[in-house]
Formats: sequence, structure tokens, C-alpha cells
Amino acid sequence: MPRTIECSIIRNFKKIVFSIVIPYYKKRKYIERCIDSVLEQTFSDYEIILIDDGSQDDIEELINGKYAGKVTLITQNNQGVSVARNTGIANAKYDYIAFLDADDYWSPFYLEKNKNVLYREKDVAIVGAKYSIDVDLVEKYDVALKYTQLKKYFKKAICETIFFTSATIVRKSFFHDNEGFNTELSLGEDLDVWFRVIAVGGNVFFIKNTLVYYSNDDLLSITKSSVPFTKSLNSKLQEIYYPLFSKFNNVAFEEFVAKQIYSTLSIRYFTEDTHDVSKKMIRTNKKKYFFAELYFAIPYSIGSRYSAKTFWRKYTRKYFKFIFTYIYI
Repeated sequence: MPRTIECSIIRNFKKIVFSIVIPYYKKRKYIERCIDSVLEQTFSDYEIILIDDGSQDDIEELINGKYAGKVTLITQNNQGVSVARNTGIANAKYDYIAFLDADDYWSPFYLEKNKNVLYREKDVAIVGAKYSIDVDLVEKYDVALKYTQLKKYFKKAICETIFFTSATIVRKSFFHDNEGFNTELSLGEDLDVWFRVIAVGGNVFFIKNTLVYYSNDDLLSITKSSVPFTKSLNSKLQEIYYPLFSKFNNVAFEEFVAKQIYSTLSIRYFTEDTHDVSKKMIRTNKKKYFFAELYFAIPYSIGSRYSAKTFWRKYTRKYFKFIFTYIYI
């Protein structure tokens, strides 16, 4: 059930300070907008850590000039966004990590509203917020905070994963005993972290105010470059999560992984270059669901003929969404 609170009535003596981690690679066009959105926050207890992932532009000059004393700059050779984020986490001083990509930006009230959730609630593992690709929808004026607790996240996540990197805050303690961003993944590395944070335990919250602008340039570039399936989270669901089942002891998470395997491989199964690995993953899935198995009983000769068609993809998504929402709940 959504909760509505006024910032002025929240009273708690917990000290909330954020470590903001910004990975940077050749986003000079956007980075000032990004950093300025942090400096314009109505809540000011934070540090900014910017990790330059081998950009070879004038980012160092910018940080040491315009943002001197306001941003901690860490430089490294180009190793990818996951290594950059992990470097930021390793250097973070405070209890809550706020992630922000260099081409995105925050509403002035982003940190304040997250702080209010953390003040009000106990044992908070992760907080997400609503985002938009429409700049006009991002809150420019302070309105009442509306948020909800996601008590059965893994039931919902099979249809919508909800969390987005620049709109997510995680407690730092998770990274003390768990791996950070998986450096072998080029797609889904952020979702992997959110899934594991939630599976470990703690309360999950989502802010319904639109507080983040998302630039979809990266999404378009990823689509164009066609990340190999083997570099995606979907190809490694079993490899990453099966060894963690005994550690997490979370039945809802185990069911989610099984359902995710069926759902995400439904098209890959009928694609020539990913058929064999998909078939093996389906066969070794730890949990079986009859109506999901029924789909994979479709002869390959038929499925491969139609799986690239828009109508097939559309109704395949609807089918799995239906069975995992209304039959296997």
C-alpha cells in the first residue's frame, strides 16, 4: 500500500550520509549536467566519487577546476563500467551507496526523499525510485513523498524488475560479504546486484515520485552493438545463482530464477546460435513448471521458423507473464 508523508514530520536521529558513485567514460557532453544535479540537491550530506574509466579527455581538468573540493576523482585504465562501480564502492566512506550514470541526472529532491525513507523505515536493503526519459516529468518542485514497500519483490520481478541504476540506493554493508558488479557481464550486471541484494534479505522500498532523468543513449548503443548472449545475465543465471541458493536460503528467489530461465530463454531457445545453451539450461532447471515445459515441447522446426516474428515474441511474452502471474504464483 502506498505511503504518503510530508518531509517536515519525519523525526529520527539516524545519521544518513550517501556515497554517490558515478562511473565515467567519454560522457563529456553530459557530465556537468549530471554533477550539477547532485550539487543542487536539497539534502547535502554526501560525497561524490567519480571514476574515470580511461576516457582520455579533459575530465581531470574539469574536476580539478570547476568541481575542485566537491568531487573525488579516481582514474583507472579502461576496464568497463562494472570495474568502475566496484572501484567507487571500495572507496566509499558512508553507509548508503547511490549510483548515478554520467549521462543521467537527478531531481533536486532525490536524496532528500531517499533520506526520508531511510529515516522512517527499518532494515532497508535497497530503495528505488521512478525515472523517466521525459525531462518534463522529472520533479522540479517539492511534493509529498509517496513510496511503497515491495514485500514480495520476486513475485513482481518476473514481469517487471523495477529497479534502474541511476535511481537505486543500496546499503554499503551488502558489499562487505558479497561480490559487487560482475565484471564478466556486459548486459544485466546491474540487475544481478539488485537481485542478490534483495535475496540476502532486508526491506525493499520504491519511491513513486519521478526523481530521475534517464538518458537512453546507452540502451540504443547496446542494442546496436548487439552484446553477445554469453555476456548477458540471462546466459549465466544458473552459473551465478545456483551456488548462492544455500547461502541465501530464499525460496522466493529460487523460484524467481527458475521462472526467469524459462521466460528469458523462450525466444533464445528457437534461435540457432543460442539453441544448444538454452536447451541445456532448460533441461537442468532446478524447478519445473508444466505449462512452461509445454512451450518448449514445440518442435524446433516450427519455433525457429516463427520466433523472429513480432507476433510470436509478443504472445510468447504474454504467455509466460500469464502462467507466472496467475498459475504459478
